[in-house]
Amino acid sequence: MKFVTQLKGEDTWEEITLEECLFKTETAGFYIPGTVQKMLEDGLAVDTPWSIFKKAE
Repeated sequence: MKFVTQLKGEDTWEEITLEECLFKTETAGFYIPGTVQKMLEDGLAVDTPWSIFKKAE
Protein backbone atom coordinates (compact mmCIF):
# COMPACT_ATOMS: atom_id res chain seq x y z
CA MET A 1 0.00 0.00 0.00
CA LYS A 2 1.30 3.46 -0.90
CA PHE A 3 0.77 6.72 0.93
CA VAL A 4 1.14 10.38 -0.03
CA THR A 5 1.60 13.65 1.82
CA GLN A 6 1.00 17.28 0.99
CA LEU A 7 2.19 20.37 2.82
CA LYS A 8 -0.74 22.64 3.56
CA GLY A 9 -0.94 25.43 1.02
CA GLU A 10 0.82 23.37 -1.67
CA ASP A 11 -0.77 21.70 -4.70
CA THR A 12 1.44 18.65 -5.17
CA TRP A 13 1.36 15.28 -3.42
CA GLU A 14 4.57 13.39 -2.60
CA GLU A 15 4.85 9.65 -2.00
CA ILE A 16 5.85 8.73 1.55
CA THR A 17 6.49 5.45 3.35
CA LEU A 18 4.24 4.27 6.15
CA GLU A 19 7.16 4.55 8.57
CA GLU A 20 7.74 8.21 7.63
CA CYS A 21 4.05 8.93 7.98
CA LEU A 22 3.87 7.33 11.42
CA PHE A 23 6.96 9.25 12.52
CA LYS A 24 5.47 12.59 11.41
CA THR A 25 2.08 11.92 13.01
CA GLU A 26 2.31 9.55 15.97
CA THR A 27 5.93 9.96 17.07
CA ALA A 28 5.57 13.74 16.70
CA GLY A 29 2.71 13.61 19.20
CA PHE A 30 -0.23 14.57 16.98
CA TYR A 31 -1.95 11.16 17.17
CA ILE A 32 -2.08 8.30 19.65
CA PRO A 33 0.36 5.52 18.65
CA GLY A 34 -1.42 2.73 16.80
CA THR A 35 -4.20 4.86 15.30
CA VAL A 36 -2.83 6.39 12.10
CA GLN A 37 -2.20 3.23 10.09
CA LYS A 38 -5.80 2.07 10.56
CA MET A 39 -7.12 5.50 9.58
CA LEU A 40 -5.04 5.53 6.39
CA GLU A 41 -6.02 1.97 5.47
CA ASP A 42 -9.69 2.94 5.91
CA GLY A 43 -9.22 5.74 3.36
CA LEU A 44 -9.27 8.62 5.81
CA ALA A 45 -6.98 11.65 5.56
CA VAL A 46 -4.71 12.28 8.53
CA ASP A 47 -4.24 15.96 9.27
CA THR A 48 -1.48 17.73 11.23
CA PRO A 49 -0.95 21.50 11.54
CA TRP A 50 1.47 21.42 8.59
CA SER A 51 0.60 18.42 6.42
CA ILE A 52 -2.07 16.06 5.17
CA PHE A 53 -1.45 12.32 4.76
CA LYS A 54 -3.59 9.80 2.88
CA LYS A 55 -3.56 6.49 1.02
CA ALA A 56 -2.44 6.89 -2.60
CA GLU A 57 -5.17 6.34 -5.17
